[in-house]
Amino acid sequence: MTRLFDSIPVSVRSTFVQEKLGALLEDSTYSRELLWTLQVYLESNGQAREAAKRLYVHRNTLAYRLERLQALLGCDLKDLDTVIDLRLALDFYHDGILENGGKDDAKVEEITRVP
Repeated sequence: MTRLFDSIPVSVRSTFVQEKLGALLEDSTYSRELLWTLQVYLESNGQAREAAKRLYVHRNTLAYRLERLQALLGCDLKDLDTVIDLRLALDFYHDGILENGGKDDAKVEEITRVP
């Protein structure tokens, strides 16, 4: 699968990341917290109890963050297609950061520059 995704042009991956995660890519502490919450929740396979434990937050705090994420992204985190899209967008986002020398504060536009 990795080779297949690597064959996708950087500009297409960047656009996909922007479409799926755009509201979370703002340079603010709250946006970063929500992005991290989303990642941990998805890595926990949608298991709220496990995600809350990994995030060191109360389940109600996680529930609030998930509601906020759904409102910001305009999606349903219980929808399988949405979850797949978000996981892929997060992978592309993190791959872009790695390609950008590990700067996690880099803008998507900076990440997608091709040498």
